[in-house]
Amino acid sequence: MKVVHNWHRTPLGRVTRFLGSLNLAVPVMVFVAAALAWGTYLESAHDVKVARATVYGSWWFITLMGLICVSLVFAVVTRFPWKRKHVGFMTVHASLIALIIGGFWSLFGRVEGQLPLEAGTASNVITTDAEQVELLRRQDGVFQTVAVAALEYGKQALGVGGTRLEVLERWDNSRDEAYVTDDAPAPFRAVEIAIDVPSAAATEGIWVGEESHGGGAAIEQGLRIRVLAAGQPWVTSQAVTTGYIFVAGGKEVPLGDEGSEITPGWKIESIRRLARAMVTGAGLEDAPGSPENPAVEVAITDEKGSREQHRAFLNFPDMVMGKPLTGEARSGLKLIVRAPDTGGESIVIHGVPPALSVAYTGLDNTVQEFASAGPFPWTFKAGPRTITIHNQYANARAASRLVQAPKSGENRPALLVRLPDQPAEDATPLLWRQPTPLPIPVAEGQDPVIVRFGPRLVVLPYTIKLTEFRKHDYPGTDMAMSYESDVSVALADGTTKAATISMNEPFTGEAWKVYQSGFIGADVSVFSVMKDPGLPLTYIGCIGLCIGIVLTFYSRPLSNGHPGIPALFGSSTNGHGRKEQFDVPSDSERMPLPLVPAAAHGTGPAVPAEAGRLEVQPGFDPGAGRRSHHAAGHLCAPVGGCAHGTHEVVRR
Repeated sequence: MKVVHNWHRTPLGRVTRFLGSLNLAVPVMVFVAAALAWGTYLESAHDVKVARATVYGSWWFITLMGLICVSLVFAVVTRFPWKRKHVGFMTVHASLIALIIGGFWSLFGRVEGQLPLEAGTASNVITTDAEQVELLRRQDGVFQTVAVAALEYGKQALGVGGTRLEVLERWDNSRDEAYVTDDAPAPFRAVEIAIDVPSAAATEGIWVGEESHGGGAAIEQGLRIRVLAAGQPWVTSQAVTTGYIFVAGGKEVPLGDEGSEITPGWKIESIRRLARAMVTGAGLEDAPGSPENPAVEVAITDEKGSREQHRAFLNFPDMVMGKPLTGEARSGLKLIVRAPDTGGESIVIHGVPPALSVAYTGLDNTVQEFASAGPFPWTFKAGPRTITIHNQYANARAASRLVQAPKSGENRPALLVRLPDQPAEDATPLLWRQPTPLPIPVAEGQDPVIVRFGPRLVVLPYTIKLTEFRKHDYPGTDMAMSYESDVSVALADGTTKAATISMNEPFTGEAWKVYQSGFIGADVSVFSVMKDPGLPLTYIGCIGLCIGIVLTFYSRPLSNGHPGIPALFGSSTNGHGRKEQFDVPSDSERMPLPLVPAAAHGTGPAVPAEAGRLEVQPGFDPGAGRRSHHAAGHLCAPVGGCAHGTHEVVRR
């Protein structure tokens, strides 16, 4: 802004002019525009939580918006002393500041959540989009919340009660991944094998367990894979037991008749053979008309009150099903099915770990034998195939773990957390809404605590009960045309208020609004509940901005002097470079404006003032010194007085 008042020349005035100038406002607005573009991209590529944590709620974005507010305030301050002509200008700036403050108030103070209700049920607790971590302890048989900490997106440390948790990573989605570990309490051999995969690309394979437990040979790319128990011998000519077999450790017993002994102390009580087996709620049944699915159901007993049931399916040899029926004793037996070997390629893995031996039988029944004592991976050529053994476990066990997964329709976010004294590799994933035990120290005699990662729950100041839900469909379709809910609201003062909430008619009470947002089925109504403390200020800012714009562009008495509107007085060269003439009445209240001789600037002899030539400095504003009592066209400088008579302005 140009120097207009004497106080503008003071040090404080110069600072004020800079803070209220476009030199500050324009760069800040450029940065804000870039930040908004980035936030919009993050919101579309990820979600609103990421955009808020990265941009809208960040300290640097708040700082930028604060600088805009400072610029707006000082743009008004620089015009002090204010007059009536500044009303429109000040209204616009004040409204913009109100919009910014209202927006941040809503960003950090808004609470919104969902409240699903079934007809006849009531609740005063809503589920919000905000996330939190809770510590739970069992009290009187029920888990009670003992501490809560709000979780911001990307936050790296949490203090929950007296416990500190470090958040290493947040997963937007997760899935359960099966893997094999070598810590089973009983011996069980398993190998990780890849078939016809180049060694350079063979980073993992499939796990195959010993057939005595798994129900038979595995088939991968047409190759039968048999894994024998550790120490179990194999010879080329040995016969392989086929059909239904009871196994316990390395011992195999073909299924006999009812009453026959399987192992010392256990006998077959009954046998059911089914041709078209189907598992139903009533158990295993023979379903006529179904595809062939041979199966057998066997009951065994120790004749001391303990009984077990075992099932096996010919078409599904990997499905091993057994359960106790009565008693405490356990046989340790498994019923498997092994189909006859119909020829083709096969390999048999045997030996005593860590040594590993492999026998390969080709299509022409020729046998190749290979042996290795490690290390893994071990790659060898068996006939036309390339076989890679990645690993072998002597005490293999199937386990499951939670891993990060791409976003999908199934929303299962998770937090990867650890205690401060834990190594990073021992971090524990907290699955959404699933209580998880952590080794958190507790006082002697107290029950251990568990940790829960889930949504923030907010208690409303009143209880809503769904009386009836109604949905009206478009004629001839199942598409909802409208839906509404009759509710009764139990207020804090003990009174009850009946209301009907529809799509366009929310219920308002205690600063909260309850909207009809959806439904589930025919009886469950879903309400969206919101409290936004910044909304009134936002409305005020919008209304004020509209009023200020109208005053600025349509009310000259309330907006005269606004820098966005050209002055209707003064003179300058027009768009074609021609000089414009105007008449300047005399003004006895101001000193004559000193004229500079033209000859001093190499433009020729000086021209007297009465001749009408006036040479001015660069940047001179002919109307800057004009006052309200001056006539239109009066030529005055900010300092030095007014020019008299008719003059022609000549700029240097």
